[in-house]
Amino acid sequence: MHKPNKLLESDVQEELDWDPELDDSRIVVSADDGRVTLTGAVPTFYETMRAGDDVREVGGVVGVDNQLLVGLLGDAITDAELAVMCSDALNADRFVPKGSVAADVLDGYVTLNGTVRRHFQRRAAEHVVSRLDGVLGIHDKIELSSEPIPSDVAARIEKAFSRNAIIDESAIKVTNDGHTIYLDGIAGSWSARNAAEDTAWDAPGVDNVVDRIQVTQ
Repeated sequence: MHKPNKLLESDVQEELDWDPELDDSRIVVSADDGRVTLTGAVPTFYETMRAGDDVREVGGVVGVDNQLLVGLLGDAITDAELAVMCSDALNADRFVPKGSVAADVLDGYVTLNGTVRRHFQRRAAEHVVSRLDGVLGIHDKIELSSEPIPSDVAARIEKAFSRNAIIDESAIKVTNDGHTIYLDGIAGSWSARNAAEDTAWDAPGVDNVVDRIQVTQ
């Protein structure tokens, strides 16, 4: 659905206001023919990602240029303090295997290193660190351990698509080359595209997903 720029900007701003986990008081929204640009600042790195996700939920959005910066409120946090906070958060998270991920901090930017078995564990590590005050950005260098991949992995993923209420599986083609999954086709929303990519990552043995799905309104 196509929306005039001002209407789309208003809808996006209302969606950001609706999110109780997001401080959008310093976010500026601009739209140009379905493409939305976010500028300004938010208190945490997690909120930069959440704001982008919120925008993609709004009808009429065909692209997002997320230029949000992290602007801390209150006292600054040293790299040493932040490194301890990251370590504690990673060890406390139930999805991150204890001791599998280490965090190095330089000027507020966190580099995650280590090896985990599944993609959701890697995402959990990034998620828990992104919520910490003082994190300005994350470099995720966590690797996935090699596991056997089923010969019918593409068929399994397509079957999983058919069980998902928001994915139009008939419009998405799944192929694989070794441990890499390729997704091609179209989706009616960003939610459907994200759901398809997440579903592909959940398949056993997958260590890379190349998402080439186009979002059409």
